[in-house]
Amino acid sequence: MSDIKTAVKAAALALAVGSSLSAQADGQPGKFDYYLLTLSWSPEHCAKAKNDKLQCGDGAHYGFVVHGLWPQYDKGYPDSCSMTPAVPKAVVQEMLPVMPSEKLIQHEWEKHGTCSGETVGNYFGLIKNTFQTIKIPDAFVNPSRPVNTSAADIRQAFLNSNPNLQMAVACKGQYLQEVRLCFDKQMHSTACSSYVKDYCSSSNVIVRPVH
Repeated sequence: MSDIKTAVKAAALALAVGSSLSAQADGQPGKFDYYLLTLSWSPEHCAKAKNDKLQCGDGAHYGFVVHGLWPQYDKGYPDSCSMTPAVPKAVVQEMLPVMPSEKLIQHEWEKHGTCSGETVGNYFGLIKNTFQTIKIPDAFVNPSRPVNTSAADIRQAFLNSNPNLQMAVACKGQYLQEVRLCFDKQMHSTACSSYVKDYCSSSNVIVRPVH
């Protein structure tokens, strides 16, 4: 009887460990269809996270910052494709000007970067280099007062500044939260799948000012 109990316990433990690994590693590195580069509107984050001194403290005047670079399937996305050590401090420091959160940098590598098939240095290099090629429309460069606009107008403004760019706009209530830009694996603009679309509950979108 004790042997049976031991076998049952071992099987249960194996199942639990297998489930845990499955939850942590879902997908194969490099096996995806395109990238989604997501840029957050920092003033929206700071309206709710005033204790975030790095991104929202005195002297911090961020507009669009990088949320992440997400490998995508045509529908859905891979998640946490491998277990890796922490992002090196040198890489973190290099990324903070465009991605001002050490915790976010580590999270994005673990959840999304490990699915890219790139090394940690190459992955964050893709993010930094691509972000630097995007021309932010003038209306969203340090606005000193709220901007009333629409998701369609935001897309058009980005397209006017970045021909061929494909993107979607996401809001939190009436407020601009982020824009999501679609790139192929060589970081050229590409069509977004139908899975990527605007998420704004109102035709009027408010862009909070940069303080």
